[in-house]
Amino acid sequence: MKIFSIYLILLFVASCGLNSKKDNTLKSVHPYINYFYPYDSVPRIYCYRNIANGLDEEFHRIYGIKDTKGHHIVVEKYASTGRIIEAFNYNYDSLTVIDHMVVNRKNLKTQAVLVKTKLFPFSNKEQTWFASKYAGHLDSTLIFDELKRKVQKENVDYMVMDEEKRKSIYFSDFRSLTLMNIFTKKETNISTESISIFAEGFGLVEFYSKNKIAHFKLEKVLTQKEWKEFLHR
Repeated sequence: MKIFSIYLILLFVASCGLNSKKDNTLKSVHPYINYFYPYDSVPRIYCYRNIANGLDEEFHRIYGIKDTKGHHIVVEKYASTGRIIEAFNYNYDSLTVIDHMVVNRKNLKTQAVLVKTKLFPFSNKEQTWFASKYAGHLDSTLIFDELKRKVQKENVDYMVMDEEKRKSIYFSDFRSLTLMNIFTKKETNISTESISIFAEGFGLVEFYSKNKIAHFKLEKVLTQKEWKEFLHR
């Protein structure tokens, strides 16, 4: 949990009003880096609304940090209530996941065990595989969480927040959750297919299940101050 302790310190500093700073050492070998979230030391909060159910929202808090291992982009996911669900720490150079944090049944942040670390394909030929293990919300449950992703189509014009046209990549995602009872060893599997759209200069702008029962679209981007006001409303 040392890495997440560093995050908390950096978050406090960022929340005190520091301005974004360009870092001349910033680099990435990933060919799709421009479609990922921009690196910025000042947190930004993406508000996604479920257009299949207008009352449902999801928030992603995104910020960049630098340590002895290089640059990272952290993506924290929050429910509509403002409760944190999980967080991913991406290495900026390769966009591999170096940390996955989940909130356990006691509402405490815990570090998942990474099994596979790739979530962002390097080419339209590659299928990435991410997998992690963590405790479920029941004392007896262990969850094995997998996501396989490949490019469905790229270089597609996309209107971000109905205001700005950007090039985008559509990813086809297959997610599998295996819930295992640690006492009986009985397993239950839940799988879903979905589409994730990443736009140039923004990152994730839309995601939906294949049947579109859940269909989230980026509605607005909040500042840290606006986010604090939202949490205390």
